[in-house]
Amino acid sequence: MNKKNFNDLLNEIKNISEKLNDSNTSMEESIELFKKGTELIKEAKDQLTNLEGEVKKVLENNEFINF
Repeated sequence: MNKKNFNDLLNEIKNISEKLNDSNTSMEESIELFKKGTELIKEAKDQLTNLEGEVKKVLENNEFINF
């Protein structure tokens, strides 16, 4: 399985959100979409955490301002 990049994750989360807000989406499908969305959000959050760590490493030799 190929790891999705951050923008792909955001787009997929947006699509899921739109489907969840669609009144034609069944309850069963909504539950599955919600599960998938929470997995994607966790993956996106993990990617952001990793990127933050990389930025901190790059800035270690310079003045570092915590963000």
